[in-house]
Amino acid sequence: MNNKFLFFLLAPLLLNGCSGYQPPAPIFGKTYGTNPYEKQKGASTQPYQTDGQPFNSEIEKRELPLKPASQAINRDNVKVERKAPPAVLALVYDADRSSKAGDLESAVATIERALRIDPRNPDLTYKLAQLRLRQSKPRLAEDLAKKAALLSINDRVLKKKSWLLISAARKQQKNYFGAKEAKLKADGI
Repeated sequence: MNNKFLFFLLAPLLLNGCSGYQPPAPIFGKTYGTNPYEKQKGASTQPYQTDGQPFNSEIEKRELPLKPASQAINRDNVKVERKAPPAVLALVYDADRSSKAGDLESAVATIERALRIDPRNPDLTYKLAQLRLRQSKPRLAEDLAKKAALLSINDRVLKKKSWLLISAARKQQKNYFGAKEAKLKADGI
């Protein structure tokens, strides 16, 4: 009986402590009540590489393969914006670095990871098709390039590049008639 009395005495105290309102935890070192998306005073606007180090030169800034908001112009001269999440940009940067170093397997794995994040991105699909062609897997490269051409509905430049890649993949497969068809389709875009 003594335990029941102690339980009923302490239960309201415990529940009262759990039910009190507490503000959410600070975001990025800011205190509650401030907008986490506001620019902090004195914060650096210099972009960073994926390893957390700032870019060393203007050349490195220009060599990023995908831009956060890339633009394309369709047949009606209307600008179309395609945005890539920051994680995808970092993965593409890593894949390009691996590709330049000659590690195609790592580059393919990284681009496939980026495609799991953004599966309908035609630029990523095209990059993967290029890597597969460099790996001497022309059938896979052709299929990926077809998918990139389908996904790039309003991007005429990417659609043309995709059909040219299909032509190159068909040449590797010794399908010269199909390669010529793909080249003619690319010229018609």
